[in-house]
Amino acid sequence: MKSMESAGPRRGALALIALLFLSGCGSEDKSGEAAGKAEDLNEGPPASQTMTLNAGLAAWGETLFKEKACITCHQVGERKQGPDLAGVADRRTERWLQKQILDPAWMLKNDPIARQLMAEYALQMADQNVKQTEADALIQYLLRETLQGR
Repeated sequence: MKSMESAGPRRGALALIALLFLSGCGSEDKSGEAAGKAEDLNEGPPASQTMTLNAGLAAWGETLFKEKACITCHQVGERKQGPDLAGVADRRTERWLQKQILDPAWMLKNDPIARQLMAEYALQMADQNVKQTEADALIQYLLRETLQGR
């Protein structure tokens, strides 16, 4: 009877270890894109052709751009440590912009455009732990700046 009692806690501990190990397998995809679809992220019309400007979200996005320290590496109309974002909504799809903002590490591993930018700027975009609603606002800001810059 004693061996059965000691086996229970061991079995439970082994099950817990196995569960923790399995839960760590695979990386979480923050924006729902499958790894095999990286090449498709920038396929289709650019964000400037598929999105409708929301002035309120764009204003919040401008505030977030400063608060999240995007302005450290990026500017609209000026090259800094990172790419100049002038006209970015004419060059990238909304899906590409969302994925780049939400999960830059995944993009660097899987997206040819992100790898090209890394080669050119020798600087990986920092993950600012942006939430989906914040990403939407940042993209609206970039859309507004693209449309105003035409």
